[in-house]
Amino acid sequence: MMTARVNPPSVDIEMKNHGLSRVGWIWINRPVDGNVIDRSMVQEIIRAVASLNKNPEVRVIVLAARGESFSCGIESGWLRAQASASMSDALDDTRKLAQLLQVLAECEKPTIARVQGNAVGIGAGMIAACDIGIAADHVRFTMVDDNLGMAPAVITPHLVRAIGARQCQRYFQTSEQLTAVRAAELGLVHEVVAPEALDEHITALIASLLLGDAQAQQASSKLIRAIAIAPGSVDMTADAVRVGARLRAGPSLRARMALPVERPFLSVHRVVLDEWMREAD
Repeated sequence: MMTARVNPPSVDIEMKNHGLSRVGWIWINRPVDGNVIDRSMVQEIIRAVASLNKNPEVRVIVLAARGESFSCGIESGWLRAQASASMSDALDDTRKLAQLLQVLAECEKPTIARVQGNAVGIGAGMIAACDIGIAADHVRFTMVDDNLGMAPAVITPHLVRAIGARQCQRYFQTSEQLTAVRAAELGLVHEVVAPEALDEHITALIASLLLGDAQAQQASSKLIRAIAIAPGSVDMTADAVRVGARLRAGPSLRARMALPVERPFLSVHRVVLDEWMREAD
């Protein structure tokens, strides 16, 4: 009797306990194909991030990949389909890729990219979209998918924030490979470690994140994103002051200081940025 072969999921979630807290690991799981990203995987990663983000038990999210590569970019068959698709279909696919990076960048939980292997195109974009990137020392990064001549448009906002416009001008146009050390110098990843020390380093980093206050981490991330997208003419000092005051009056800090929780915690509101956005409209 023949049994049907069941393929493993392209993306799976693993929950790990760290003391009293839980950490969600999102594994990209197409090692035979270099963990290339196709249309279905985009949706799977988006769903995984959204699921962990709304899970109150999860404090940290780790984006990782099985096999030798972190991600070798977009799957070639999907690229060929996009090249012959209508403008409407091409826009739809591009929006899905942009949404993938956006949900990582705007996740309310701290996100760590565990980079055990090479990252190309959208792979580099996912790393840039995460809060923290840790790479093994043998890893290489390329901004453009396989020298196809395609401008890396979708990953651009995240790479510009990570390494700056000046560096993007060079590496988007030359398709040079970045060593892990060079990627750390530019800011694409924060640290470079030996492959055998990667998981130990990730574990220590998670422990450090768990010492922090979840509400303060969330508020800080929102403030950083607001400042990053605000024009240079906008003074965000008022926003920073307001966030700091609200956190200091919030129940989380008061509980840590053994003070009675007397004041309601107000949600973070970007006063100056909101005014600028209304004026821009």
